[in-house]
Amino acid sequence: MDKIPHTKFSTDLLPEKDRFEAWRDSMGVIFDIEREERDNSPPFEAHLEGFIYGQLVVGMTASNAAHYMRPTSKVNRDGLDMIMVQLFLEGEMQFGVDREITRVANGDMIVFDLGQKADNFDADYKVLAVIFPRETISEFIPDIGRWHGKILPRNQPMTILLRQHLFSLYHLGSEMTVEFGASIQRSTLELTASAFRASEANLARSAAIVTATILQEIRVHIRTHLARPGLSPESIAGAFGLSRAQLYRTTESLNGIMNYIRDLRLRRCWKELQDPAFFHVSISEMGFKWGFNDIRTFNRNFKNCYGMTPSDTRKIGNRKRREKQPKIGALQLETDRSYEGWLRSQA
Repeated sequence: MDKIPHTKFSTDLLPEKDRFEAWRDSMGVIFDIEREERDNSPPFEAHLEGFIYGQLVVGMTASNAAHYMRPTSKVNRDGLDMIMVQLFLEGEMQFGVDREITRVANGDMIVFDLGQKADNFDADYKVLAVIFPRETISEFIPDIGRWHGKILPRNQPMTILLRQHLFSLYHLGSEMTVEFGASIQRSTLELTASAFRASEANLARSAAIVTATILQEIRVHIRTHLARPGLSPESIAGAFGLSRAQLYRTTESLNGIMNYIRDLRLRRCWKELQDPAFFHVSISEMGFKWGFNDIRTFNRNFKNCYGMTPSDTRKIGNRKRREKQPKIGALQLETDRSYEGWLRSQA
């Protein structure tokens, strides 16, 4: 039987001067990265190894200290609608969202909602992580977005079980078959959900869970009907039997429901403008297709969101980042970066 997909990346074969740039380019699929250079800084090194179980990725990552960021512009641009849970094995991190700082140390497990911004500084670290598409884990944890930046208590029994489970998936990954890998996805989701619910410090009240469930259904409704010209607060409220006031309260975390719809539509345009399959569609036709009736408004909103015009974005459409490999002089590295393509395919 075929083994589950396996990916491995290391900077070991690179000249020291090129290691950080190669890592920053690869990790750019999730984070913008900066490094604080000092006179006594050691040579940079980073390693990643992961396994794909159905729709889940379990991987080990280690790196020197760096600043990892997901600003709002990147969240809007890449569309990674995923949840990542990290277990810190070595080092520590300062997890930042706006003015809130959470300190993460050895043994802690922390939750990332990649659909939200983050600003983190990681000391030299080693982490074991699992990444879920939101739609898979939302079935088990409807209010998953509320866990962004939250820590699962290291001494809680269900956290310990989840930690051991992830270690097993990582260490046995090279022996797993595709058939077994797909079947283990549900058990991993159920165990993760149990660890979340058992965290007493973060238990959601039932009312909040109901609200979060409705919010997730509204998000799915919006994505499903995104191309419909009549998509509006009124139509959404009617579809869910809510008043406008109830709708706005339920969707408060979206920072304005029309802003949310606009940003999703801009994200679809961003992706299609770079896809050769849509090169025959004019920019004005694409804007109209995704609900922008005025080309000037479309251009202005697009540039405000992505820092470039739709026409400039189309010019980079032939760049296939998932096929790009770092080149060091005449040396073409034989590194495996297939995890980048997998993550982008989930956007």
